[in-house]
Amino acid sequence: MSFKPAPFPTAEEGRVSEVEALAVMGTDQKQSYYDYVSLAAELANCRLSVINIIDSSTQWSLCGFGLPDEVFQTIRSAPREMTICQYALLSHKPTIIDDLEKDTLFNEHPMVVNEPHIRFYAGFPLISKRGNVMGTLCLIDYEPQHIEAGLIGVFEKLARRVAHQLELSKEKVNQDVEYLTNILARVVNKFNELTVDELLFCLNFRESESTLQLKADLKQKLLASGVIERSGAEITFSKDWTAVKEEIFESRKNRRVVKIDESYLDNQIQLIENM
Repeated sequence: MSFKPAPFPTAEEGRVSEVEALAVMGTDQKQSYYDYVSLAAELANCRLSVINIIDSSTQWSLCGFGLPDEVFQTIRSAPREMTICQYALLSHKPTIIDDLEKDTLFNEHPMVVNEPHIRFYAGFPLISKRGNVMGTLCLIDYEPQHIEAGLIGVFEKLARRVAHQLELSKEKVNQDVEYLTNILARVVNKFNELTVDELLFCLNFRESESTLQLKADLKQKLLASGVIERSGAEITFSKDWTAVKEEIFESRKNRRVVKIDESYLDNQIQLIENM
């Protein structure tokens, strides 16, 4: 008998949509969540603790305790059907297995039968405001363990805090994208003669670089659009362009970073033009 993947939760489509909206898949979230996993491992006296989210096909590990960074990087993503945490998606109650080798559902799991031979698992669901399980705060050990009843409520509270923080981060990203989109709308409207490539060039142009190095045709276009201005023999960026650029990069400094590249600008300009 081999390990059988879990059935999909009810309302799986909505659950996956919420997970994808978090926009954290494949990102390093150690700075945000390490305190949670380290505290969980310490309270449970377990060697490993991990925060995972699960989309339609993949389990993404956002932060872990008990593994060297170089090892953790190799397990940041795993096929959903090969994980234990997939079963935690089916209930709002924790999934706790004191000894995986003695559990008929998990005793054939590859991580139990083969390296790393895990024996204990506890998965506390990360439940969204809409009631979907986005992933788990899980505890793992290489020896059988038992969590005292009085501690289960503590881990559930930790999981609620993690879920709350994930959703707050999502809201923050949405606000930041909206904020940058509004700035870019002003850029497109004010400097509408410029292409995406030219906008990117101007945004990334270093203050230490001389505008005299600009090609003649581009220089003429930037002068005509008001991005740069001539003062005698000197050519500098205009006050209008400098103000916009400073606002964009100040927003990136104080907010969660949204990568401004050609694809992002193309998408935002398309949205603005369709308004």
